[in-house]
Amino acid sequence: MQLISQSVFETDAACSIYLSLKPEIETQVTDRSRIEFKVDGSYLYLTVEADDLVSMRSTLNTWLRLIQVAYEVAVLTDST
Repeated sequence: MQLISQSVFETDAACSIYLSLKPEIETQVTDRSRIEFKVDGSYLYLTVEADDLVSMRSTLNTWLRLIQVAYEVAVLTDST
């Protein structure tokens, strides 16, 4: 069964988040899921494809947390 999740994030820090996470995209951790991550202006697009529910959950948890941390760092550095 092929599972697909698509998420869109709107933030002024979209480019900073994308650039900070770009190295993570280039190294694939597992063969059970695939990531597409792109930026367009102030929008970030995250698409996750997975072969099973466990892999989908794990990949989403990882990437949503990475995006959250990158956002928090971008906001913190912009305010100083």
